[in-house]
Amino acid sequence: MKGDRKMEKVRKFFGNALKYYQLAGCYFMKFIHKFYLEIIIVLATFFCLFARFKVVLYPTNDMVGYILNGWLNSIEENGFTSFYKVDSDYSPLYLFMLAIVSLLPNGEKINVNGYNFFKNNMIYMKSIYFAFTIALAIGIYLLTKLLTNSKVKATSAYIITIALPTVFVNSAIWGNCDVIYATYIVFTFYFILKGKDALAFAFFGLAFANKMQAVFILPFIVYLLVNRKMKLWKVVFAFVAFFATLLPCYFCGASFTEPFAYIGKQMNGYKKLTLGCPNMWQLMEFQGSIVNDNATWIGLALIGVTLGIIYFRNVDLSTKENKFKVGTLLIMSTIFFLPYMHERYFYLIDVLVVVYAFMDKKKFYFVPLMQISSGIAYYHYISGKYFIEPWGEASVHIAAFINLFILGMIFYDVLKLNHKDNYQEELASIDEEIKELKAK
Repeated sequence: MKGDRKMEKVRKFFGNALKYYQLAGCYFMKFIHKFYLEIIIVLATFFCLFARFKVVLYPTNDMVGYILNGWLNSIEENGFTSFYKVDSDYSPLYLFMLAIVSLLPNGEKINVNGYNFFKNNMIYMKSIYFAFTIALAIGIYLLTKLLTNSKVKATSAYIITIALPTVFVNSAIWGNCDVIYATYIVFTFYFILKGKDALAFAFFGLAFANKMQAVFILPFIVYLLVNRKMKLWKVVFAFVAFFATLLPCYFCGASFTEPFAYIGKQMNGYKKLTLGCPNMWQLMEFQGSIVNDNATWIGLALIGVTLGIIYFRNVDLSTKENKFKVGTLLIMSTIFFLPYMHERYFYLIDVLVVVYAFMDKKKFYFVPLMQISSGIAYYHYISGKYFIEPWGEASVHIAAFINLFILGMIFYDVLKLNHKDNYQEELASIDEEIKELKAK
């Protein structure tokens, strides 16, 4: 009898265990089914970060010569509060980030590919870039979700963004911080489309506080202001956000004008029409000509012409999709027409075309084409060779023509959009049809 009771207890125990196991399995499968997209995002983020940290110690002259052994070393020698005095053409906000890094343990000094630097400092700086890369991908996710109303497309856009070769190379290999201002501009774009002007201007102010390349989105903002799609008085939030980033300088004893010194350095630092950037000026190699001397005015005039064409076209801005296409066109036009651009300044377009592709699947070829274009521009700096060695710098012309083609396709898309007159005519036509139906 005792043996039977024991066997009964054993059977009951294993029976209950099986039920709980099956129940746990059901809950697990429900969890996977419900959150599979979030799980995919986490896994993709993990693998992309793993790949980045595998090359985190890769040095370049920009990263080691200027940032680590130049500006960061100067702050470490002169003290935390000296960060705004560093002789740099980077913003006080970026230098303040370096000042914070200067307080952390340096770690051992190592030599990689002939460059000597403190190991931890390289890891700290690139880790900041990697964090912004995730934020950038989140911004692209939100934009895609807003424009397509699809979590699957938004998730795909997130994964593609974080895995883009140029996004990887820019920060993980090259050690550049373009991801920071690009992230703020993407969120500026997102809040513009959401109709949240205050947040849009605040993020624009943060973008400008990081890099002057924030002006790439300025023609779009001007266009919206002229069309009364943004409230002018809310530009105050851009100034508030910008000046908030200067507070650490003032707390450390800077005069009012000292934090603005970097703007003059950036504007007067480069004299070549293009520094490997695959834009219009890569195709116009004039030396000492009137075109060269007035390149900035010519670029601004072409941006103004583009803006004017769209303005007089009277594009209907009642839809987020139309706004996005117009915004992308004006941003790309600005980068393509302005002189003195660097090879990596199409970074913002590299990620925006991901959203464009999911909004219009016929334009998915934009994504690989932009990677080829930017890849050609990056190749010279990263490898020390030209894409087509016998052509030399002229090999970047290939990338410039690719960008010109994509710019033309986006311009064509914008010209096809409904403009206000057509829009009103269509509404009137629909009203007439409704009246006729009611009369019958």
